Amino acid sequence: MPVKARPVNESIQEINDNSWVIGDRILLSRRRSRPSGSAWSDDKGSFYVISEAPYPLPPSRPLSATTHIEKVYDAGGVSAVWSIGDAFCKVKILAPCATREHVTLDYLHNKRPLSFATPDVHYHAEYDGRYYIILSRLADQTLIKAWPNMDEAMKQYYVSRIVNICKELAMWQADSISGVDGQYLSDQFLTRFGLPKDCSPRNLLNNCKDLGMDCSIFVFYHCDLGPGNIIVNPTEGSIIGIIDWETAGFVPKEWIRTKFCVSSGMDLPEGDQDSRVDWRRRVQRQLEKEGFPEIAERWMTWWSNED
Repeated sequence: MPVKARPVNESIQEINDNSWVIGDRILLSRRRSRPSGSAWSDDKGSFYVISEAPYPLPPSRPLSATTHIEKVYDAGGVSAVWSIGDAFCKVKILAPCATREHVTLDYLHNKRPLSFATPDVHYHAEYDGRYYIILSRLADQTLIKAWPNMDEAMKQYYVSRIVNICKELAMWQADSISGVDGQYLSDQFLTRFGLPKDCSPRNLLNNCKDLGMDCSIFVFYHCDLGPGNIIVNPTEGSIIGIIDWETAGFVPKEWIRTKFCVSSGMDLPEGDQDSRVDWRRRVQRQLEKEGFPEIAERWMTWWSNED
């Protein structure tokens, strides 16, 4: 009888102080010397390396309180993220037809040089209905952490940088609303609330036409440029990198600014309502100055099935 898979947020189990098993198939080991192949630092002089887990699996237990592996995101049975030294391990329920994040990152790496950094992929796999990816950590801090300590000039600097990055990405075009490989773009804001989440290129095209967006050409967009996905160095006043490319793909130009108008997922996490929307409000206003249209009011009516 097949063994029932663990909950997504329990995907990493501890074997001993230097070995862990991920998804009951992937062996994560810590070694004192850097091995050949893909490996990354634990920031303490040792290195992590991935290999195939032995069969049968050795006994394992939940992560101990003293482990250096930290769960940093937990969406219950849907997805979870762990910090492992200089890398992050992401595990999520597999969307069978969606473009995989490692595919998008490979596309971006082939576009280098870019004006910003993106993570490197140490490892990826999919089995038992789940997607596993281990990504390099980008240095410095998220915009969420840096924002409260910035003066007005620095805040506006980062707003302008993100708008310029949106323009940089939008130079790449395609003839379908999809991921970089033509598969599904998993931006559920382009599907109606309460209806099946069909993110196929055909359905997203029909939805965007219903919204009156210009569907003559589609431009590349990250689709989730909230402050938690932007890595900055406020001391030097530069953007170090952008992370979480799992919903990136080609969309109508109107969607770039509209997403900043309507997505509370791009809010800052603290303060009153006016303070929380400060980041995305500033960006969408700057996008307006740069000639990006929006259909936010139309989208709100459409998305809530009120039309």
